[in-house]
Amino acid sequence: MDIIEEFKELVMIDSASGKERAIADALTKKLRDLGFAVKEDRAGDTFGGDTGNLTAVREGTRPGAILFCSHMDRVAKGLSIHPQEKDGYLVSDGTTILAADDVSGICAILDGVRRAIASQKPLPRLEIAFTVGEEAGLWGGRALDLSQFQSPFCYVLDSPGTLGRLINGAPGLAKLQVEVQGKAAHAGNEPEKGINAAHILCHILDTLKDGRLDEETVSNFPLLGTGNTATNIVCAQAWAKGESRSRDRKKLEAYMAYFQSHCQESAQGTGAAVTTQAEISFAPFLLEENEPVICHARKALEAMGIEPRIEQGGGGMDANIYNAKGLPSLGVATGYTKNHTLEENLDLASFTRSGELVEKLIETIS
Repeated sequence: MDIIEEFKELVMIDSASGKERAIADALTKKLRDLGFAVKEDRAGDTFGGDTGNLTAVREGTRPGAILFCSHMDRVAKGLSIHPQEKDGYLVSDGTTILAADDVSGICAILDGVRRAIASQKPLPRLEIAFTVGEEAGLWGGRALDLSQFQSPFCYVLDSPGTLGRLINGAPGLAKLQVEVQGKAAHAGNEPEKGINAAHILCHILDTLKDGRLDEETVSNFPLLGTGNTATNIVCAQAWAKGESRSRDRKKLEAYMAYFQSHCQESAQGTGAAVTTQAEISFAPFLLEENEPVICHARKALEAMGIEPRIEQGGGGMDANIYNAKGLPSLGVATGYTKNHTLEENLDLASFTRSGELVEKLIETIS
């Protein structure tokens, strides 16, 4: 099947985090038609989803093994997608995301293994993981049993940028939360008897260092709320949730400690009780450029006449989990940009050759 037509087919199958059943069933059939033995685990159970990770294996006719991974879910505004071609790109109709993150990765893998099989050359063991719940917190990757694979490394086709971009590092993420417990009072009759949790929370956030902290570290607090349902009550409870990301684990841990102490210190003398939560959701990773997983990717790209570009990314992916588990894993771009927005697009010049890259990667294995 043509890679563009397959993208259009798959992207029009609704697939939210935790609701990947329909696309998983479609992919299971495609993989079995290609001679893969397909299994589904219970990863969905770990986060309330209805679907598990798909793992597929096609035994080789020569030594070696290679593992490819993409995720099946997508972020919000990813339902009822209507893809269209425009000026060398695939785009949505403007009312949804395009979900090239990560349907383009899925299609590249399918196209690449089809090419390799059609070549009738002896092939190594081909291994594929299509994960669930990636956008909701890398849940599928966390639950994936890596011991079932024989490949010494993994290519995660889930990165923005044109073909040739290889992501050898990505930040870790810390989840952060603060809750302020004040005291309710009638806002008209006796406001002085209340402790305004909303006001205290605003002061905490106003004086908190956030945004771009340095070249490797950022933080963001976009979720705020209170327990109030009316304006005539002094606010007794308020909270904020956010995150910090850094490519340096020590900096991430230092910001977590700063966040907790800042929240406590900012509320001193107010009479409010402040509780904080800070935990690392996933760790950063950084691969040396002489790692075999990168050397094979260089060789494959150069065979295609494409200059490899090794860069560190700004978002997390399943590769964070796999590297932390000890499996060297490299992010691979397939041509999309502006992912997670209504302006998401997929560069056809890159995308239509992404399957060729998968085929070339297979050829490098011996």
